[in-house]
Amino acid sequence: MQGVFVQIGLVPNTEWLGDFVERNRIGEIVVDKHGSTTVPGLFAAGDCTDSAYNQIIISMGSGATASLGAFDYMIRN
Repeated sequence: MQGVFVQIGLVPNTEWLGDFVERNRIGEIVVDKHGSTTVPGLFAAGDCTDSAYNQIIISMGSGATASLGAFDYMIRN
């Protein structure tokens, strides 16, 4: 069995956020299981977050999770 994984980079482009939102040691945005960040009402998804793996299908799922988390946040606040 053979396979190819094309990779663009390992370091997320999040330095522009500064100290606005919590990031880990390599710059990934820290999110909970709903995609919520340490800033109330701010949600993040994809390869710029501290998810377990950086793959397009996982980023797509985290986008859906974060959008549902944001919707839930909006209807409750």
